[in-house]
Amino acid sequence: MAACLPYLLLMAQCDPAGFETLRADLIEDCIRHSSKRNQRRLRGLQFVIEARRRVARSPMAAVLEIQAMMYESLFGLHQALMGGSRTGNSPALTRARVLPFRRHPSPGD
Repeated sequence: MAACLPYLLLMAQCDPAGFETLRADLIEDCIRHSSKRNQRRLRGLQFVIEARRRVARSPMAAVLEIQAMMYESLFGLHQALMGGSRTGNSPALTRARVLPFRRHPSPGD
């Protein structure tokens, strides 16, 4: 079933239970049609997403939590591709030479 955004928005407003059923069906369909080697990882990820949605204090808080998860994952991938560590401490920064600052006399000195 091809779902478009206006339809989904209307459905979420008018039939929240139907929307949740459709959402779950679309996610399951996506996972089922992925490669066998990715299905376990996708099911685990979906479990974490659902858990975050359940404990969030509002739908917007859930969206922000899930967005933060995606950002952290993307940042980790970027760091791995750039050869840095996931903690954000790149080797170049830990070996930097600190230069002393010289105080220049101010006009009032």
